[in-house]
Amino acid sequence: MDIAPDAIIVRTSEALATEVDGEVVLIRIEDGVYFGLDQIGTEIWRRLAAPKQVSVLFEELREHFEGDSGRIEQETLAFLAELAENRLVLPA
Repeated sequence: MDIAPDAIIVRTSEALATEVDGEVVLIRIEDGVYFGLDQIGTEIWRRLAAPKQVSVLFEELREHFEGDSGRIEQETLAFLAELAENRLVLPA
């Protein structure tokens, strides 16, 4: 699933989340499949508690993490696409 920078997304209510040692573990309610998020994934998940435009998320992540701006955007889009494919984020 392609996610555009002007899209507004939010995490779904179909997943339970808990934090373990500073990283989030998600469990999809409908089938019990779980996902472990690393530090960056956890930061993105936290920031999607309320609907957010993807381009705003890019800006926030660039301020929070050091690194190449293009790479941050590319990796964030790939991660969001994976979350969307697993029904963990939705368009707002």
